Amino acid sequence: MLPAPTVRLPRRAAGPLALLLTVLLTGLVTAAGTGTADAAVGYKYWNYFHVTGGKYVFATTGPADFVPKDGSVEAYRYGLSSTAAGLAPRTDASTYTADDICKGVSAEAGQKKVGVLIDYGTAADAGSGEQPAKPRADCAVVPTKANGQQVLDAVADVRLDKQLLCGIDGYPVKSCSVTVKNAPRAARQQQVAFALPAADEGGVPWPLVGAVAAVVVIGGGGLALSRRSKRA
Repeated sequence: MLPAPTVRLPRRAAGPLALLLTVLLTGLVTAAGTGTADAAVGYKYWNYFHVTGGKYVFATTGPADFVPKDGSVEAYRYGLSSTAAGLAPRTDASTYTADDICKGVSAEAGQKKVGVLIDYGTAADAGSGEQPAKPRADCAVVPTKANGQQVLDAVADVRLDKQLLCGIDGYPVKSCSVTVKNAPRAARQQQVAFALPAADEGGVPWPLVGAVAAVVVIGGGGLALSRRSKRA
């Protein structure tokens, strides 16, 4: 029997995940009180977490209804969840801190840095013909009062449907929340590494170096041809 979570409904339905979470958690509470048959119902969607005290805390409101603190970490995981605790990213919450994710990133006055973990899930949870990207981490530099939705928008392409968070970086392509009957119990999953954002060391970008080299080669060739013409 599933534990009945405490559902904190937002005062307004502006959050992309607010309505979805309300529906999902209401379904889980109902399942908890009606027996094991209904408890096997699960949902495939983007699970949203806050990282607090080195642990994942399943969000009970959408990111638009939450304001992350400077130096905090937000986390997202796509996959099948059949419990009120959600489906957490495949890494310990203490593995990647905001200092790790935002290393070398600076914020100006009136801004904050928030680390974001994005786990696209496994191939088993993918839709037909889809393949999840590898997990990644990114650092959002946003205004101090920015909410979780604005933090996510700063580091990813987001797809919404009637204010529900349906896709991150084009995944999944079309679906939003998929109901799965007779959902299997979540298996223990092996932890994976998250790709960290490339550090900006202030060097000259390689594409620019290549362009400069090409100009030098072309210019040198032109100079050589000019000298040959004068000698002729």
